[in-house]
Amino acid sequence: MSRILEEQSYVFEAPYLRAKKEQARGRQVIGITPMFFPEELVHASGALPIILQENNEPVTLGMSHYHHFFCGFTRSIVDLAVKGGLDFLDAFILSDFCFEMRQISNTLRRHLQFPIIYIQWPLEANENRWVDWIVRRLQRCATKLEEITGNKITDEALKNSVSLYNQNRALFRQIYKLRQAKPGIISTKEMQALVISSMVSPVEESNKYLQELMPELEKAESTGGNKVKVFLSAHLCQAVKADILDLAEDMGGVLVGDDLYTGSRYYSTDVALNGSYLEAFARRYLNSDVFAPAGSCPQHDWPDHIIQAT
Repeated sequence: MSRILEEQSYVFEAPYLRAKKEQARGRQVIGITPMFFPEELVHASGALPIILQENNEPVTLGMSHYHHFFCGFTRSIVDLAVKGGLDFLDAFILSDFCFEMRQISNTLRRHLQFPIIYIQWPLEANENRWVDWIVRRLQRCATKLEEITGNKITDEALKNSVSLYNQNRALFRQIYKLRQAKPGIISTKEMQALVISSMVSPVEESNKYLQELMPELEKAESTGGNKVKVFLSAHLCQAVKADILDLAEDMGGVLVGDDLYTGSRYYSTDVALNGSYLEAFARRYLNSDVFAPAGSCPQHDWPDHIIQAT
C-alpha cells in the first residue's frame, strides 16, 4: 500500500483526530452534516469545516433519544452527541436534506452546548424556483458564521476557498478516471479513505496528498485482469462499511466507479468562480452532475446516469 494511502486509513477508526490537532493549534472546528452544505463558506470564515461521519461503535445511549427505525447515520450522530463525542466542536451546521436529519435537530439542541446553524435544502432541482431561496438561507448561515468566528467572510476569502476546493475536486476526478482506465490501481476502500480524509482535514493538506499520490497511480499497472467490473450505486450519505467493500473485491470484483457521497458525488461538480459565490453554491447544488437519488432531479434520469458513468 502507498504510504499516502496508509496514512489516510486512520479515518475509519478516528475520523476527527486530525481536526482535533488543528483545534489544539487554535483553529475553530465546525461540524457539518451531509450532504450539500458548501464547506467553502466555513473555510472562508477561517474555521475548519469537517463533515461528520458515522461512528463504528454500536448505538447505545442514543437509542433512548431517537427513533430506532431511522437511518444508521442519524442514529450514530445522536448517540455520539449524547455520549459527548461531539463536544470538541465549536459549532455545528445541520444541513437538512431529509426527514431523519430534520428530526435530530431538537435532540441535538438539548445535548450540544455550542451554536447550531440550521439550513434546509429543497428536494427539487429547479433553478427558477429555488436559487434565490437557497441564497437567502446561505446568507443567514454566513452571518451566523461571522458571529461565531469573529471573522468577516469576504469575496476574496470565498474566492480562495472555492479555488482550493475546486482543485480538490479536480484531483479526485483525475484519480477517478485513472481508476476506470486501470482497474485495481486503488481499492474502493482506499479511495473512500481519501475522500473521507478530505472531509475531515484541511483542504490544503488533502490537495497536497492527492498531488503526491497522482504520479504513483499514473505509474501503477492495472490488477483488474479478468475480474468483474463493478459500479457501486447508493443514495447513502454515510460511508459504505469498509468490510463490504473488501468483500466485493475479495469475491473477484473490481470496483471501477460509484455515485456515493463518500465518492464521486462529493467531488463531481465544481463551484463557479464568477459572480455571486452564494448563488454559485446554490447552482452547484441544483445542477450537480451526480444528484442524490433521494431528491427530485428531472434533468437526470438515474438509470441513464449510471449507464453513462460506466
